[in-house]
Amino acid sequence: MEYVEFLEQVKLTVQEKAGRETKISVSRLMKNNREDAASMMIQQTEGNIAPVIDLAPYYEKYQTGKTLEEIADEILEVYKQKKTCGSIDLSFYTDYEKVRECISCKLVNFERNRYLLERVPHQRFLDLAIVYHCPVEDELIGKGNILIQNAHLELWDADLEEIHDAAISNTIHFHPYELIEISDMLAELLGNFPEEEEPLFPMYVLTNTERCYGAVNLILNPVLEAIAEKLDSDFFVLPSSIHECMIVPAAEDIRPEELHQMVHDINQEHVALEEILGESVYRYRRQDRHLLIAWEANSL
Repeated sequence: MEYVEFLEQVKLTVQEKAGRETKISVSRLMKNNREDAASMMIQQTEGNIAPVIDLAPYYEKYQTGKTLEEIADEILEVYKQKKTCGSIDLSFYTDYEKVRECISCKLVNFERNRYLLERVPHQRFLDLAIVYHCPVEDELIGKGNILIQNAHLELWDADLEEIHDAAISNTIHFHPYELIEISDMLAELLGNFPEEEEPLFPMYVLTNTERCYGAVNLILNPVLEAIAEKLDSDFFVLPSSIHECMIVPAAEDIRPEELHQMVHDINQEHVALEEILGESVYRYRRQDRHLLIAWEANSL
């Protein structure tokens, strides 16, 4: 059974087991690097909250022999564990003046997210794309983010330039960057710095104070200029995830091809699919304050 047919059949099976009083819907998710993602929403109570269940893992189970009935039972069990009764107030989201104060931006890979980028306002940045989101917080659901879509701009009667300028300003002021030596970052994560992890050359981690979507600092010229001044040199940027990048001061014995292999290995072994930013290596040229893909920078 192909994926599209599976989605329809699993929806019907869950609906049959849950009963007519339950509303079942399947929709395509706009997840980073996941153009084939689909989710199921199950709603039995009044309110506007319903758990979103990713269906991709269940299709894998179906392919390995699980029946639709077994999968439907698993999905309903997950729903019982996740369901929350009540509503959250999203009325503020219709008021652009309120939303404008909290819009931020983040980076995603351009080629890996063509489906998503057709539906959300964005700006191209090298081989990446800048997208925009708004944080939400509620006692029922905790903290989350709403990805800004094209329909939101129509609702607000706003344009891309407006939200981009607001997002850049908010990102700089409310999500300040941090540049941390790799040894200090590993000590923070692991409690100590393993001797076998000693890098071959100086390395830093560029992120933000929340450690969330910190790779967006690549688009902020004041941040890049401050790093160049601190290092007193050009530097390479390695996108280790959507949340952070590694910074390596430029030196004659450091080749972009070797750094590219390092990024590839990190993505393959340590980064979840939805958190991969890309595999390009970038070089910041201090002389003209410009960030380029490393092999392009070397050719100029």
